[in-house]
Amino acid sequence: MKNILNIKKLSTTLIALFLFSGCATTSMYDEDFDGVKNNKDICLGTPKNIKVNKFGCALDSDKDGVLDIYDKCPNSKFTDLVNSTGCKR
Repeated sequence: MKNILNIKKLSTTLIALFLFSGCATTSMYDEDFDGVKNNKDICLGTPKNIKVNKFGCALDSDKDGVLDIYDKCPNSKFTDLVNSTGCKR
């Protein structure tokens, strides 16, 4: 009888630890492997092996409006009018 009570107490403790420790939340994970945890990632599902900002969004290093992963002309000026590939029109 004493063993049954100890097992019941242990199982109750383990359940409480699991529920209140945060182990079951997805905020601890980085599902798209971009280095930003899901709870901070506003661009979930970014492609593999691309650079992202602190919010998990793909970078536009030259600020021309075309993400680096699509930018064929990565050194265009901010003031340049560019096409969908990031090159001057």
